[in-house]
Amino acid sequence: MLDKIKNNNALLVGTIAAAVVLIFSLIFLISARSFSDQGSYVEVKGLSEKIVKADVAIWNLNFDIKSNDIDSLYADIERNTITIKNFLKEKGFEDNEINMAPINIYQDTYKDAAFRYNSSNQLSVYTNKVDLVKSTSKETLALVKKGVTLSQNSISFEFSDINSVKPGMLSESIKNAKDTAKQFAKESGASLGSVARGNQGVFDISEKDPGSPEYKKIRVVSTLRFLLK
Repeated sequence: MLDKIKNNNALLVGTIAAAVVLIFSLIFLISARSFSDQGSYVEVKGLSEKIVKADVAIWNLNFDIKSNDIDSLYADIERNTITIKNFLKEKGFEDNEINMAPINIYQDTYKDAAFRYNSSNQLSVYTNKVDLVKSTSKETLALVKKGVTLSQNSISFEFSDINSVKPGMLSESIKNAKDTAKQFAKESGASLGSVARGNQGVFDISEKDPGSPEYKKIRVVSTLRFLLK
């Protein structure tokens, strides 16, 4: 009886082991087939580039005021602010396009400090008048003649309507990728199948060149994997 039980257990263990081997063999075969299918492909990249003009300009004009008298400091800040605003409005900017940042004033308690009170002030212009910003920024010497010395005079040009160019650029990058894949398939004696995987890539916006920062270069690279037959 004991021998019979042992034989049955041995048979059961053998059967389970055989089943496990069979299962792993099937998994291996399926994986190998899948790997083989995925091995017959070509992965290509398609590029699309476009030059656009910025539709938003952000112009920062900073000035510093130093004084040993707080009343004199306030007066100089107000005078400079009014002078800059009048200059901008004379050039064609509206009040709602000109913004004044909070005034930063700090007191220097160092005994040999040249000035007790120091302030950092910033006005900014946020506008879609891109050409006017570029031309006016070259005329800030007029502010110096009126007693205003800018500590910073910087402009950031931006293109905000990226959605208007996305569809066309994606279509072009995909077409370029497909054309490359077709050429590869032709040269290798195969025919092009369907898309197995795709990545549209990230839209990158940079300056066209340092001399014309209001023009932007938009670039996108799509990566596509085509099956080969």
